[in-house]
Amino acid sequence: LVPIGSITNGFPMAGRATISSDGSKVSATITNPDNNLNEIGLYDVISEEWTILGGIGGSSDGGVSSAWSISRDGSAVVGLGWVISGRAHGVRWTESEGLVDMGSTVPDRSSRANDTNEDGSVIVGWQDGSTGFRQGAVWANGQQTLITDPSNNPVGEVGAVSGNGVWAIGGTFDAWRWSEDTGLIEMESIFSAGWRGSATSTNYDGSIIVGFYRPWPGPPIFGQGFIWTEATGMVNLNDYVTGLGMDDLGITFALPLGMSNDGTAIVGRGLQNGNSVGFLIKLSSAPSNNNCATAIVLSCSDIVSGTTSNASNNGGNDSPDVFYSYTGNSSAEEITISLCDSNTNFNTFLRIFSNCDLTNEIAFNDNFCGNRSEVTFESDGTSTYIIMVEGSLTEETGDYTLQISCEELLSTDDFLFNNIQIYPNPTKDFITISSPVILDKVEIYNTAGQLMISEKTNKIQYSINLSSLPNGIYFAKTIANNTSRTFKIVKK
Repeated sequence: LVPIGSITNGFPMAGRATISSDGSKVSATITNPDNNLNEIGLYDVISEEWTILGGIGGSSDGGVSSAWSISRDGSAVVGLGWVISGRAHGVRWTESEGLVDMGSTVPDRSSRANDTNEDGSVIVGWQDGSTGFRQGAVWANGQQTLITDPSNNPVGEVGAVSGNGVWAIGGTFDAWRWSEDTGLIEMESIFSAGWRGSATSTNYDGSIIVGFYRPWPGPPIFGQGFIWTEATGMVNLNDYVTGLGMDDLGITFALPLGMSNDGTAIVGRGLQNGNSVGFLIKLSSAPSNNNCATAIVLSCSDIVSGTTSNASNNGGNDSPDVFYSYTGNSSAEEITISLCDSNTNFNTFLRIFSNCDLTNEIAFNDNFCGNRSEVTFESDGTSTYIIMVEGSLTEETGDYTLQISCEELLSTDDFLFNNIQIYPNPTKDFITISSPVILDKVEIYNTAGQLMISEKTNKIQYSINLSSLPNGIYFAKTIANNTSRTFKIVKK
């Protein structure tokens, strides 16, 4: 623990100390030794030096300004500056502009900046109304927006903003989130009637939010924390942690106060054996291929391992999913995606799509090899195919090993594999396979990769009856001398 500064003029510290994402800059309220007044300060961890950022002309209670947040990139500091004793305005500091008075849209009333986004371009806080009610406010491009509920009633102050600047969060009686596009959305409480709550922190894109609810009246430390996502809604933070198999150490996570950009670290205050303690919760991050846009590219014969744990649910079954992609190599192929490896430890489901919209499903398979999946589909040689790995059952996740194999797909017009011929194609019932070499075996598969017919042949010419199969596209796999080729056939 390294002390870096303190309040020395006898007045209590105002504001809060915050740190940039890379840990190189700290903003806090510090006593200016030149005037013995407390001011916004910016500490450089490398040089170990403070820069005093000043005020906007007034002072009150031993200070001229107070720091409330630093942007994640460390380029901007926001907080409060005193105009006169008892009245203050929100302020923003950057190296290029210095300390800027953000003003008040209500005459003779105060405002304050509580937080700012990644680069300091969006600022959130509160604006005093004419009645003295602190209404939530957002500043962007020099303009202030006051937040109201769907009935146009003012809501309480904004406590934090997502790193991308899209989502502002806070609470009046209930926790809420707000964006310019959606307006205010209340987060449905799971806690006892009469408890009041607020959202306190969010990850970079606003998809994960933490906050608290408490008995009213009563301090937050006697309440309970929550974590929220679009998929799960509000979940008690202790239940969430223990549900992941983690030990909560007997701490009630009453007041989560901060979250990392990636949503994997949560800090705050809680109660343990009746004592107030700080806590840090470290969560596993989502897989890198959690979304179709970040699908991992596969090549023929690849063997990869992965997990769906901590992934989101993007469609298909009601379970987390991850994505891979395969692009053809100019020749038509039969592609097989298999999860049949013994390292796959959960009930899987495979889906193949033509694009990331996930609207055109080409093939799928559930239980090809026990509870594990394997699917075969035809590549036209040029298109990109999206492979989704997910659980077969609701909320099921686990680890897996995936293998992709590719086999050149021949049409009946090609003279390949020693001039094998299949006719008639299309057919109504029988097909005849003619080959210069003895065929050991012929297998018929449907487009989902399911084996429909398997017959030993030991002949150079062999007929197979397809009349029991529904009309559609099938694949005839011919096997001779431990070599195989697959042909597309059509049954009308």
